[in-house]
Amino acid sequence: MGGARHTSAIVGYALSFVFCVLLAWLSNLSEPALAQDEVTLTLEKASRLVLKNNEKVLKAQKVLERAKANLQTARSVYLPQIGLTGYYERRKNDDLDLDERDYLTTVYLSQVLARFGEVPADLDQAQESVRKSGIELESAKQEVIFALRRLWHDTTLTEEEIQQRSVVETTLQEKLVVTKKKHAEKRIPILNVLNTELELAEQQLALNELRRRLDIDKAELIRLTGLDPLTTVRLSGAIPDDELTLERAVELALAHRLELEDLSGAINRQERLVKETFWNRIPELDAGIRFRDASLFLNQRDRTWDTTAAYDYPFLERKADSSAPFEEMRYNRDGWEVRLNLNFPLFDGGAVDGHQASERAELARLQLELVDLQKQIRVEVRRAYREVANAKERMEIEEKRVQIFEQRLRTIERVLDEGRDLPSYRGLTFDDAFQAQAEFTEAQRVFYRTRRDYASAKEQLREVMGWTN
Repeated sequence: MGGARHTSAIVGYALSFVFCVLLAWLSNLSEPALAQDEVTLTLEKASRLVLKNNEKVLKAQKVLERAKANLQTARSVYLPQIGLTGYYERRKNDDLDLDERDYLTTVYLSQVLARFGEVPADLDQAQESVRKSGIELESAKQEVIFALRRLWHDTTLTEEEIQQRSVVETTLQEKLVVTKKKHAEKRIPILNVLNTELELAEQQLALNELRRRLDIDKAELIRLTGLDPLTTVRLSGAIPDDELTLERAVELALAHRLELEDLSGAINRQERLVKETFWNRIPELDAGIRFRDASLFLNQRDRTWDTTAAYDYPFLERKADSSAPFEEMRYNRDGWEVRLNLNFPLFDGGAVDGHQASERAELARLQLELVDLQKQIRVEVRRAYREVANAKERMEIEEKRVQIFEQRLRTIERVLDEGRDLPSYRGLTFDDAFQAQAEFTEAQRVFYRTRRDYASAKEQLREVMGWTN
C-alpha cells in the first residue's frame, strides 16, 4: 500500500511539473504577440501606406467603382442582347368539340451597330458620375497626403525640439549641482539655487509637453497609415525644401489644382451639349427593314437614334393546319417588309432656338468661370509663396534672438557667480538674472513656434498648388 501511494505521489508531481512547463511555454509563445513592433518610416513609404490603407481614400475608391459599374450598366446596350421567349396556350370547349393548342418559342439576338444623335440622359449622367468620382478620389488622396506631410513636419520638429531641450536640461542639471555646492559653501545665496531650479523646471515642463504632443502625433500618424495601434513608429529622413520659383509654382498650380480639372471637364461636356442642339432640327425618323427572321431597325429615343440588327428565330412552334384557311400564313415570315416614319416639325415656337441659346450661354459662363478661377489661383499661389518668405525671415530673426538672449543670460550668471567686473554689467542683481531667464525662455518658445509656422507655410503653398509629389 505504501509503495502504491508513493508511486501515485510521484506521478502527481510529474504531472504538475509537465503542466507548469506547458504554461511557461504557452506564455513564451504569447509574448511576441503582445510585443510592440518597431517600424521605420520614410516619407515615401508612409505616403504609400496612406494611399493604400486610409479609410477616406478607400471609401472614395468604392464610390468610383460604383460609378464605373453604373456606367457599365448604361453601356450594356452596346453588347449583344440574347433572349429566349415562349408561350403555351390550350383551350377546350366540349359543346363545340373544340380542343386547340397553340405554342411558340423563339430565340432573339440583337446588336446595336451604330448610335448617333444626343448622348442619352442615363449614359450622360453615368459618365458625369464617373468623372466626378474620379476627382473626389484624387481630392481624398491629396487631403491625406497633405495631412501626412503636416504631421511629418510637426513630429520631426517636436523630436528636434526635444533633443535640443534635453541638452539644455542636462546642462541645467549640472549647473544645479554646482550651484547647490556653492551655496553649501556659503559662496552664493539661496536665490541662485532657486533661480536655477526654476529654469530647470521650465525646461522639464516644456519637455513633458513635447513628449505628450509627440505621442499624440505618432498615434495620428499610425491612424493615417493604417498600421497596428501597438506599432512603435520611428521617422527616417526630413522633408526636403522645395526650391521653386514663383513662376514654377504657378505652373504647378495650374496643372494640379482639381478645381481646374473639374471645371475643364464640365466645359468639355457643355461643348458637346452645344453641338448636340443640332439634332433638334433633324426630323423625327423611325424605320425598319426585315427579311425573313433577320431585321434592321432605326429606333429613335428623344434625340438619339440606335441602329440595331436583330435575329428572331422560332425554333419551336405549332405546325400549321393546312386544312384551315389562312393557317399557313400564321407564322410565315418568308417575305420581307419595310417601314419608314417621318415627322417634319413646321413651327415649334422658337423652342429649338431657345434651347440652343441657353446651352451656348451656359458654355460662355463656364469659360468665364475658368478664366476667373485661373486668376484666383495665381493670386493664391503668389500670396502663399510670399508668406513662405515672410515665415522664413521671422524664423531666422527669432533664431538670432535666442542666441542673443542665451548669451546675455549666461554672461549675467557668470558675473553674479564669479563676481567679475564688466563695465556693461555693473550693478546687476538677481532680479536681472530672473528677467534674463524669462526673456530667454520666451525667446525659445517664440523661435520654436516660428519654425512650425515656417513649415506650415511651406505646406500651405503645396496645398495651394495641389502638388503632392
